[in-house]
Amino acid sequence: MARRRYTPWSATNGLLFGMAAGVVLALAEVVLAVATGDSPMRPVRMSAGVLLGPPAFTQQVSDGTALLLGVGVHLVASAVVGLFYSVLDAFLPPDGRGRWEFQSAVGMLYGIFVWLVNFQFIGRGSYPWFLDVPQFPQIVMHAVFLGLPLASLFTAAERRRLLLDAAESTPAG
Repeated sequence: MARRRYTPWSATNGLLFGMAAGVVLALAEVVLAVATGDSPMRPVRMSAGVLLGPPAFTQQVSDGTALLLGVGVHLVASAVVGLFYSVLDAFLPPDGRGRWEFQSAVGMLYGIFVWLVNFQFIGRGSYPWFLDVPQFPQIVMHAVFLGLPLASLFTAAERRRLLLDAAESTPAG
């Protein structure tokens, strides 16, 4: 029976790895909010605001509603980010996809690109509260806690694929 070929740039991997990296970023955002004296709900309400608009920051929206919508929006956005990274990963040179240092650099640059698009283009035009938080820490957060985990997951998948391919090509003896 033929085994389905596993590729690190599959849509499924992109969606799942994006959500996993999104969870890492979300946790880091909450830690940063608390460390800077802000509410741990601030990043959650910022995400919920994508659907609810400015009322997300008022008492009209309960913490439970904000949490449900904020996490949902963040996970969907992270899945899309991961899907786009899977496409980018497919265009990377094959000898670079399995190298931690190469993928890490690409992933961190990708995280900065995601920040640029989400905060400076989309946020500036539609969600001005994205600009209410200091931007330099956001750049670092997106590079280190979104791009780096995403790249690491794709690197691990590529290395696993290479091991499976090597095992398949070795004659059983």
